[in-house]
Amino acid sequence: MTLSFGTLLEFLISWIVSAVIIYIALKIFPGKQQRENITGALIAALIGEIIFAFFNLIRIPFGNLLAIIVWLYALRKLFGVGWLGAVVIAILIYILSLIVSLIGLPHLL
Repeated sequence: MTLSFGTLLEFLISWIVSAVIIYIALKIFPGKQQRENITGALIAALIGEIIFAFFNLIRIPFGNLLAIIVWLYALRKLFGVGWLGAVVIAILIYILSLIVSLIGLPHLL
């Protein structure tokens, strides 16, 4: 796999779009979370991509389910919420990602 400028640019745009989605989800979620800023959203998007890429790479049974659980755990730790809060944030991210996909913008998660 070669790393071209286009691939790098696509990754950066996708990362930023995903971070904005996460940031909006955090603003919609009631209460004050830790790292409820764009930096925290950028970190969460990158960590989420690393988690899902890792589980896709090792190709184990139920890898996507395990990746979701690990990502929920990461959301818990990053934003200082409980399991239910992490699930709600993940659902908000999923809904916002779906809307962004319908518009045609690239995103990581």
